[in-house]
Amino acid sequence: MRDLAASQENWQRAGFAFARKEFDHDGIRIARMAAGAVEIDLCATNSAESESPLARHLLEATKNDSVGGIIGWVWGVKGVLVSNEREPNSIPSIESILLPGLGQGSVKAELLSSGLPGVLTAAAPINFDLESRRRSLARLCGTNPNTVEYLEHIVVMTPVLDDAIAANEAIDVPCKRIREVGDGKTRQAFFKLEQTVLEVVGPATRGRPGCWGLALMCSNIANAVATARANGLQATDPKLAIQGGQIARIVDPLDGVAIAYMQPGPRRDS
Repeated sequence: MRDLAASQENWQRAGFAFARKEFDHDGIRIARMAAGAVEIDLCATNSAESESPLARHLLEATKNDSVGGIIGWVWGVKGVLVSNEREPNSIPSIESILLPGLGQGSVKAELLSSGLPGVLTAAAPINFDLESRRRSLARLCGTNPNTVEYLEHIVVMTPVLDDAIAANEAIDVPCKRIREVGDGKTRQAFFKLEQTVLEVVGPATRGRPGCWGLALMCSNIANAVATARANGLQATDPKLAIQGGQIARIVDPLDGVAIAYMQPGPRRDS
């Protein structure tokens, strides 16, 4: 997005807590929030002259669109020096970017080919397990008033599904299931990353390829809806979800990102 302060205010209205200190490096400013062990970074450029590949990608992504949206992600890779192609089992990279770490320092992430046009994909070494990351991010960002505990689901549209499957499996993110939808011309591929389901849909039938939105799991969905409404956002009433539990959504996307809140519960077909 182009106005980081305004964007941060929007997400705070939806009930997200932020780290007190922004990350500012090489033409990029980042404000960090969290969904459990998943880091969510709001990014903005503050220099059109930056040579950073992340800054270039942000400028390109927002060139014809001031709304914003999800531009990509960073996988955490255990026990691998990502940037060194001479190491056994290392992941070949395109370029490096610098991002805020869990502590006071920063971390180098390597840009990869994901087979997903419009989605910046990177990998960074990580030494913390899920619970340790959750605790570290809670100390850094504080508790979310909307009770969001983890990222449950993310949907991505792509023009060529097989390319996306091959690229993800090349970096040890295996496809768990493929399902045909509609008239059989469109397929969904499902990947599982710790608590999060990544659903890749192709070929994209409308709009540009890229990330569609986030489904976030709450411990109290009624509180999430009440928090959004108290802060002037429209939110739907919770209803039964197909996969079990309850679901509600913020009516208008936040910075171009569709947001759904969920609360766990027994499957309706069980």
